[in-house]
Amino acid sequence: MQQRLSAYHDGELSAGLAADVARHIEACDECAAELSSFESLSSDFAQAPLPAIPLHLWQRIESELKPGVEPIPEPVTLPRRLADSISRSPYIAGFVSMAASVLLLLGFGLWYGGEEPAAAVALHSHHDEHDVSHQHLAEFTGVMNDYLQKLHRDPDEAEQMLLAKYNGERVDADDAVRLVGYRPIVSGGLPDGYSLASTSVLKMPCCTCVKAVCRRNDGSTLVLFEHDDQQAAWFGDRPSNMATCGDKECCLIDLDHSIAATWKQGSRNVTAVGVRDQAEVAILVEWLEKKAGRAGVGIEGV
Repeated sequence: MQQRLSAYHDGELSAGLAADVARHIEACDECAAELSSFESLSSDFAQAPLPAIPLHLWQRIESELKPGVEPIPEPVTLPRRLADSISRSPYIAGFVSMAASVLLLLGFGLWYGGEEPAAAVALHSHHDEHDVSHQHLAEFTGVMNDYLQKLHRDPDEAEQMLLAKYNGERVDADDAVRLVGYRPIVSGGLPDGYSLASTSVLKMPCCTCVKAVCRRNDGSTLVLFEHDDQQAAWFGDRPSNMATCGDKECCLIDLDHSIAATWKQGSRNVTAVGVRDQAEVAILVEWLEKKAGRAGVGIEGV
């Protein structure tokens, strides 16, 4: 949760994750205090006056551009209120210290003559990676939206589309161990009224995950994804809420014709797509938890 506080403060989380953080903050004094320090720091920065230009600045620049003369940086002081806010939070103090170091390196690099300093290259690289990650997530969300529409109309077409998009390989339990390092949780069986139609491994943007296509007795389809990350963001801005299913906290997402549910299972996460209601989620949660506990499947591998 602490890793998400900054994004939560800046309004960068999906609706589902933002709701999770908001609920957590209500019950966690430590995170509430950390969030308050973000808000206080933002306010102090907004109110802080711009520093005055030092006297004889241009004369100093002219003299320091002469060969053999090393520039002497002016000491930088912060307004007292801003300095007090930074000192109250070690996390923020560390962040501001790092930011100041980067700015100092950038300043000296530009001062000495034009080559982009390594700090700037690293900073640009970080932003590039961040942008690429967001692009992949946006693309993945679009693919999942197409998959959900096809799953409702034609489950077989949806299956082929996802396999083709993410280099899917149909496997049995032993092959899955070789590819992902753990035995799929569905290899322990499914509740009465469900049968396993196929198991495959997909190389998705978030991780390499196991996908199990399950059939109900009436022929309808339910799909289970077993993955490393926790991604309600798979489903974009669709409405979501937290609920207790069996003995686990689950995030439920509205898919128009059905729902999706994601929950923690051992060291990984399970996302069920095409679920009818919360009661069906509870059945799956309780069954998979029981089978995993008996067989040691789907928790820490084999």
